[in-house]
Amino acid sequence: MTYARPTSPKFYPDVINWNKINGVAKSTILTDRSGVYLSGYDKFDAFDLNPVNITKFDTTGNQTTHIVIGIDLGTFAHSVDFVSVMNHNLNTAEGEIRIAHDTSAITTAGGGTTVASYSAILNAAEGGTSNIIAPDADGDTLYSFTASTDRYWAIEIRDLASFSAGEDLFIGSVMLGEMYALPHSPDLNVTHSFSVDGANITESVSGKRHSNPRWIKANSETATGDNYIPFRTALGALQIPGRERYSISYSTVDDTDVFPSDLSTLTGDTVITDLLSKTAWQTLPLIMAIDSASTTQGDYVYGRFMDKTLAVTQIAHRVYSTSMGFEQEF
Repeated sequence: MTYARPTSPKFYPDVINWNKINGVAKSTILTDRSGVYLSGYDKFDAFDLNPVNITKFDTTGNQTTHIVIGIDLGTFAHSVDFVSVMNHNLNTAEGEIRIAHDTSAITTAGGGTTVASYSAILNAAEGGTSNIIAPDADGDTLYSFTASTDRYWAIEIRDLASFSAGEDLFIGSVMLGEMYALPHSPDLNVTHSFSVDGANITESVSGKRHSNPRWIKANSETATGDNYIPFRTALGALQIPGRERYSISYSTVDDTDVFPSDLSTLTGDTVITDLLSKTAWQTLPLIMAIDSASTTQGDYVYGRFMDKTLAVTQIAHRVYSTSMGFEQEF
């Protein structure tokens, strides 16, 4: 789809940081298995949900050493079926992505079972090996695969033949999780707005207005290029100003799509289980596609839910209505 036409939104929440906000230390979740960082960088920056805060690896000095970071999702039996790698230079650095899972800890390059039946969503061309991804461009990559509930996972960055001798690899943010979409489209009143809240307007005694913009869009010079914004490929003056916001409402949603069968535990694919639980609503950012089937980059937004409360209203027997706002993160 193009022109940001809303159909059926899909959400991509991260389970690694879900573990963190539920009290699991990231040092327990993430383990370095292979690879060399440049001075001042470590694995935690690559999993902090802040793609501007990059992690750099010494791949020019270790051109055939695979980077392997082990992930322990604990005993919660999370279903995982997508990975996102944002703000990377994998194409320039001549690297490719392998995602693996297992019932025991993955400790070496090539360990575990490579994910199966991958499906490219954004910038996720398959390399020379099945289900291993060699992005066609630097920037953001998103793809899905056959779901698994294995406890142990790993992201392995492999050299294509050897990593580039001219530029070290960097990665902004890695997300693993389970995709979620409500079973039908929202109401035909989706609002898509561009808010420039960072611009302060003052008025002189003579009525002349002056603007003092603290920001009109992302302002970062530490990312892939100046003013990096997730899923927005243009830079600088070619970017659309403002922070994007979506307001989405559903007049009818079955109770089985909202609540787990027993609120004492999280089960099933529901708004409570897959969105409220995985993000603590406003707490953690996530990816949203305004069209669940789209492979157009502009149909994806990295942001967080705007409201502090998720509210659903019963309108008939076993039927509810609800609404949500989603706001872009820079």
